[in-house]
This record gives sequence, C-alpha cells and structure tokens, in this order.
Amino acid sequence: MAKQPQDDLFEGGSMSFGEHLEELRICLFRSLFGMIIGCVIGLYAADKIVNFFQSPLEKALTKHYLNRALKEVTADFKGSPPEEYKTTIIDGHLIPEKMNVEPSQVIAAISGAYPGLTGEAKAAASSFIPGDFKVVESSFDKKSKVIQDLAFVKLLADQEQAKTPSPARRIWQSLSEEQQKQLKDWAKADKPLAAAEQSQFLAMLNEVTAKKELHEAPEFAKLTGVDAKATEALRKELAEKDNEDTTRRLYKSLIAGAFGDQFRKPQVNLVTFYNWRPVKVRYQVLNAQEAFMIYLKASLVSGIVLASPWIFYQIWIFVAAGLYPHEKNQVFLYLPISMLLFFAGASLAFTFVFQPVLDFLFQFNEGLNAEFDPRIGEWLSFVLILPLGFGISFQLPLVMLFINRLGLVSVELFMQQWRMAILIIFLVAMVLTPADPVSMLLMAIPLCGLYVLGIAMCIWMPQSRSPFTAAYEPSA
Repeated sequence: MAKQPQDDLFEGGSMSFGEHLEELRICLFRSLFGMIIGCVIGLYAADKIVNFFQSPLEKALTKHYLNRALKEVTADFKGSPPEEYKTTIIDGHLIPEKMNVEPSQVIAAISGAYPGLTGEAKAAASSFIPGDFKVVESSFDKKSKVIQDLAFVKLLADQEQAKTPSPARRIWQSLSEEQQKQLKDWAKADKPLAAAEQSQFLAMLNEVTAKKELHEAPEFAKLTGVDAKATEALRKELAEKDNEDTTRRLYKSLIAGAFGDQFRKPQVNLVTFYNWRPVKVRYQVLNAQEAFMIYLKASLVSGIVLASPWIFYQIWIFVAAGLYPHEKNQVFLYLPISMLLFFAGASLAFTFVFQPVLDFLFQFNEGLNAEFDPRIGEWLSFVLILPLGFGISFQLPLVMLFINRLGLVSVELFMQQWRMAILIIFLVAMVLTPADPVSMLLMAIPLCGLYVLGIAMCIWMPQSRSPFTAAYEPSA
C-alpha cells in the first residue's frame, strides 16, 4: 500500500519549521541591510540616475519636435521647403517659430536707438498691404481661395465710363493717366494679379490715400467708415492737426467700410518671420516638493537595483537552506539564470521598447494637435514600471521549470496547450504594460520565445528527486 503523507512535512527534512523561520528572518535582515546600503549609494547618484532615465524621453521628444517643425515649414512653403530649412531643422536641431512684428515699430525703435542706421526707410502703420484684401471661396471650386484684389481693380477701371459720383470714382479720378492705363490693362487681362503687380497696385493706392484732400471730397465726407465714433474722432484729430498716419488710418476705415466686399476691417500691419531657437525638452512639476520626492524615489529605486543581486542571492539561500545537500548545487545554477533573465527584460524595455512606444504615442499628439508637457514624476513612474514589468515577466522559463519539477505540469501539457499559453501571455502583457498596443506586442513576442525556452529547460535542465515524493510512492 502507498505510504500516507506525514502531518509535518518538515519531519525528516534537513531543517525544522522553526529553523526555517529563523533562516527567513536572517535572509530578510540581510536583504534589508543590503537595500539600505544600496539606497545610501543611490543618494549620491540620484541626479545622474534621473538624467539617465530621462534620456529616452528626451530623444523621443526631440525627434517629435523636429518632425513637427518640419511639417509646419513644409506647409508654409506649400510642400517644398528649401533644402537649407530641412538641414537646419534636422541636423542643426533648431525649431522655427513664426512671429508677427509691426514693421513701423521696429524701424522706429532702431532709428531711436541708432540714428541714421535705417536711413530714409519708412513703414506707415496704416498703409494698405496684401493682407488687407479679403480672401473668399472660389465660385468654381469651394476648396480654392480667391483674393479680391482683381475685383477691386475691375471696380475702379469701370469708373472711367461712370457718371454718378461715388467713392470708387473719386479714387479713379485721383490716379494719374499712366496709373489708370495700368489698371485698365490688368482688368482687361482678367487674371489674378501677380505678386509684383499687386505690390504696384498697393503703391498706387497708398500714394492716393496719403493726401487729405480725398477724405475731404464730398464722396468721402459723409462716409462713416467701419466705426462711426472712431471715424468722427479721426476727423476731429485731423481738423486740429494734419498728420499723415492719422490720414491713412481714416482712409483705411473709410475704404474698408465703403468696399466691404473687397477689403477686410482695418488691422495692425504685421510682418511674419521665423525665429529660430534650439530644441529643448523641459519637464514640469506641480508643486515645490515634487522634485525632492523624485530625487528620493530615484535613490530608492537605484538602491533596489544595486542591491538586487544580493537580494536574489538571499532569496535563493533561504530556498537552499531547506534542500538536501545534493539539491543545493542547483541553486547556484538557477540564481544566475534568474538574475540574467531579470536584467535582460529590464534592458530590453529600456533599450528597445521606450523609443517605439513613445513614437507611437506622440503620433496621436500630432494628430490631435496636442502639446505634450512631460511631468517628470509621471515619466519616472512610467520608466520604472515598464522595465520592472519586463524583468518580472522574463522569469517565465524559471516558473515553468519550477512547476514542472514540482510535478504540477508536465512537458507534454506545456506543448499541447501552447495556444492557451500564448493567450495568457498576451493578457499578462496587457496588464503589465501601459495602455498601448506597441508595448504589449513588444513584451508578448519575446515572452512567446521564452515559453519555448522554458519547455527546453524542462527537458534539458538537471532533474533531481523531490524529497517529498518518497512519501507517496508505494512500498515494495
């Protein structure tokens, strides 16, 4: 008959239950002592450790900022930016930021600080510029835009045959014969004005509107402009003192009000240019003590990592204390394998996983036009959890070997249930990784390979007899 199992499994073993507890206490104390020493060392290197953990995010963010800047410049140049812009952005790590500046104020500031430097250069704050013309949808194609400069040219050219006084006719009569001929040629060509032609037309318009006689004419005297109160205030100011800039402001308001279909409401004249700045990643904190807590967290984590070989060794020493002499040799075989798998998983996460995961997540930020301001506390938690999850999950071969040696699962069952194993691997990877498919796949695929490695270890690793199996074997 088969022998009945003993009530005390420690009976006849190498150690009693009390001795096991004492050995556990000693191993825990040694592990804690080693971790404290590691944390003390980590306090002196916490800043370097934080910088080390920040490097993957800095690389990914730098790439993200440069790609976004290149897309914006490509859009500004309508798909074909100069090659020098691409080189400056990608190789020089410089980001162009569009800035709007009022030229009149710039010239005035430079002239005040450095008299004579700007010479006779002038930029009237209220001159007509290309941006003053309205841009409307094309009647033929709703996706295309049409600038209303040609429409205003045709309106003025039609005034040659007009008999009724109007603001448009008054402007036409204020032009020279040569200017009138040029307007008729543009209107007859019936083509959008080229950049040079538009500049020439605006020069004509600004020349005419620089004279106060125009707004004193009967056709303009009764116009209220865009804002009646503002127009009246400008008229009173000109009545007291003649000023060219005030005259231009008044004309701009009057013409925008009279020809609202061609001109937008008066705005400040601005010039857009690029301001190049070096790309720089900045991290955000929400309170004053967060940076200090991050420093302590980094020292704690670094201490655990530094002390991990010693902690693993103490764990296996505790396990070996309850084994028979011929089984203890296997501890020195499994311990380095366990540590190697842990560091392999953590290194894989830090070296090969962070970059594609961050690139994948930043693509959604670009799609939503969202600005990402990384918080160092959240990033540090992310960068620590992911390698830890990889290191723990990479213990899969040893777990398979352990339950096989206990007789719970046979090698044949491992091989038969490989489909179920893959499903479980993907579920575990989903739990141990952030909420994105890239990190889940990058964990699950190596684990599938480790599952095959676990089967191989169950077959080829040395197998010793369990001390408890004799209690269940039938007697001779």
